[in-house]
Amino acid sequence: MNKYKFYLIAIIIGVICAAYFIYAGQKDDCPVASTGGEVSYLFPDPELTTYNMELYLDINTRTLYGSTVIDTKNTCSKNLEELCFTAYPNAFRNESETPAPNDAYYCGFNEGWLRIDSLKVNGSKVEYQEEGVLIRALLPLDLLPDKNIKVEMTWRAKIPKLAYRYGSRAGVYMLGNFYPTLNVLSDGDWHNTNNSVFGDPFCFHVASYMVNMSLPEAYNMVSTGTTISQMAEDSGRTIYWVKADKVRDFCLLVTYDYQELSREIMGRNIKCYAPSNNIDISSQIVEQSGQILDYYSATLGSYPYPDFKVAFVPMKGFHGMEYSGLIFLQEELLTPGYDKQKRQFILAHEIAHQWCYAMVGNDQLREPWLDEGLADWLANKYMQQCLGYSPPDINYQQGVKLSKQQREMRSSREYYRTAHEGGEAFWFGLEKELGEETVIKVLRSYLVEYKFKIASSQDLLAIIEKEAHKDMGYYFDKWF
Repeated sequence: MNKYKFYLIAIIIGVICAAYFIYAGQKDDCPVASTGGEVSYLFPDPELTTYNMELYLDINTRTLYGSTVIDTKNTCSKNLEELCFTAYPNAFRNESETPAPNDAYYCGFNEGWLRIDSLKVNGSKVEYQEEGVLIRALLPLDLLPDKNIKVEMTWRAKIPKLAYRYGSRAGVYMLGNFYPTLNVLSDGDWHNTNNSVFGDPFCFHVASYMVNMSLPEAYNMVSTGTTISQMAEDSGRTIYWVKADKVRDFCLLVTYDYQELSREIMGRNIKCYAPSNNIDISSQIVEQSGQILDYYSATLGSYPYPDFKVAFVPMKGFHGMEYSGLIFLQEELLTPGYDKQKRQFILAHEIAHQWCYAMVGNDQLREPWLDEGLADWLANKYMQQCLGYSPPDINYQQGVKLSKQQREMRSSREYYRTAHEGGEAFWFGLEKELGEETVIKVLRSYLVEYKFKIASSQDLLAIIEKEAHKDMGYYFDKWF
């Protein structure tokens, strides 16, 4: 009898030890995603993360003063020893490292930067290191799993004289990615932004925002989200209160002598902002935006925000730039002789990003094809089915490697050929393999499964195989 008790006790101890080592192994990192055993993007959790920002723009010095409180929670199963943030304005500190093209500096090189004046985490002062556009907060005490996190910081951002997605020209302040943003952590790996001279070098989770913005009264503001209140002060400034729920980023545009054209189309409030005396093209843009939103909503799933905004800005380097609920388009598109078909495609491409970027995110540094190639394919499908254009001449004999990361690319041409042309060809090739109806089912399932999350190529493969009811590894192998 004692012999059997001994074996029983030994078995129990063995089970307990095994359970402990399994648990300890899980503690070493964030849990692995269930889809394909690849990557899980668990921190910061979109459902538990809010930004409260107070902003003050000094026009005379082109300085934006900010105070930010980020509330979130440690949703990894391990202690956090550091927090990583993106400070994109620091990409513009040095002439040798700026991502902006030379012709965007209309007065010669002019620096931009972001400086942290104070940084606290859970009430304790925190030291930090700057590495390019990365800010690494070194925590005096580890942040324990499942515990709330409050980040408080005050900061200043210098806005350069620069016609770019971050910069100012002729009283227009284009403030894309202007504030310190908490980076994504997955499986122990921070997805930190790189200072790339092409593409969109970002990977962010969605979050909810409450923003208070103070401007001189002669200026107006356009932003992500909905303006819920504004108040004129005796000091000659106007304060705006803005609310934005579940957005991938928060973008600001400050304008002078702009006009707003607003219409409700198919139940959506669509607005266009442009320099004065451009009413005809603005009206066309509003109407076409309504048609595009309706087409994508019917094809993929509902547009996720209550309104949509298009703004024409003095921006070089990009025909268009997407943000949650708001896109920038180059002022050149307003030129009467501008190619109409090209303008229609650019608008359709940027609006497509409201689904494949704003709604379903991806790491644009590691897998830029995921959103850019899909946005191109969707724009072409819209051009064919709604405007009657012929499909593009696609070379299905791919010569690109879609697994190529942005940091491995050596030129804008290589980036465009991989992320845009290669990504677009992937979708046209998939349509040839499975048929358009199945590809649409794939996209609907993809958008439902990863709505307001971050997806990877492996996640997409799993969805494709699910809807195709077969192994699609042979097709992915052609591209990866």
